Amino acid sequence: MLPSAKLNDLSLERCVPVSVIAELTRRCPLSCRHCYLPETRGRAKPGRELTTARWKNILDQLAEAGALYLVFTGGEPLLRPDLPELCRRAKELNFDIRIFSTGFGLTAGLAREFREAGVSAFEISFYGRPALHDSVTGLKGSFKASLAAARLLKRNGLKVKLKTPLMKLNAGQAAWLQELAGAEGFELSFDPVLVPANDGDTSALAQRLTGPELARTVKKLGSTAAGPSYDLSPAPPAFSADFLCGAGRNVCAVGPGGELYSCLQLPVKLGNLARRSFKDIWKNSPWLKKWRRARVKDLNACSSCAHLDFCSRCPGVSLLEEGDMFAPNKPACEMAEITHRRLKARAGN
Repeated sequence: MLPSAKLNDLSLERCVPVSVIAELTRRCPLSCRHCYLPETRGRAKPGRELTTARWKNILDQLAEAGALYLVFTGGEPLLRPDLPELCRRAKELNFDIRIFSTGFGLTAGLAREFREAGVSAFEISFYGRPALHDSVTGLKGSFKASLAAARLLKRNGLKVKLKTPLMKLNAGQAAWLQELAGAEGFELSFDPVLVPANDGDTSALAQRLTGPELARTVKKLGSTAAGPSYDLSPAPPAFSADFLCGAGRNVCAVGPGGELYSCLQLPVKLGNLARRSFKDIWKNSPWLKKWRRARVKDLNACSSCAHLDFCSRCPGVSLLEEGDMFAPNKPACEMAEITHRRLKARAGN
């Protein structure tokens, strides 16, 4: 077993939160039409945000609990002027640090600060050619600004990954993005799953690819010679134990106001770190105790599926779309079948 797989299995079994997403703010300069945050779409106002001191205290607690991998995200985390300071503290605690960003607000000085603070990589969303990208974000010139930020980061020695949710709008431009990433020296990942918003709004799902559309897109990308190799998330589970996913076991997330979640995609509030310690909530949450007892056998409609070993069913998507964390959800079913077929085809060659 590879060391990374062994770490994953051990952290799942022992409920060590090795991976943490810190959502610093819900504020964002963009209003992407598929965004799951109602705040960025004008349907809710951003709430209060933790102070720098409070965030540093939370980082200390997470490190003590065994966390290793840290993502700062938003909204747009660059809107927090204390982001470099938080990165420096995280590095002192030996975190591997990534930042999910639009790139808006980045300067040469900030790029140098992030490099010196030990940030591993930035991940920036791109949706297609400039006109399409700008139509998705709702801001003219946003493609140009994000690309300039990505180039600035790379010039300063930081790794950059382009992230692309696959939609009806942009599936035909996925190969172009692959070529762009190759020409610029960026990594690339595609995500085939659009999700409902946290407030239950499902308007973004009109852009979700059907199973046949997704299969055609994946096949086309696989046959494209230009550009780098790419990740197609979500990937099949990387653990062997009988767990539904890592949420609340070796993964957790913290919201802007200190809300602790098992995962950002599973928006069940476990408690607030501005009022209770991480150790207390992580150990004593009634919801977490019940969730951690769940096993594959509890997936009544899934446990006998021929594609189960290739499925990355997200309980958060099932909760938002089906009202039941243990129910199947259409995107996962379609992606599992596509993945299974791809692997069988490769094995047959």
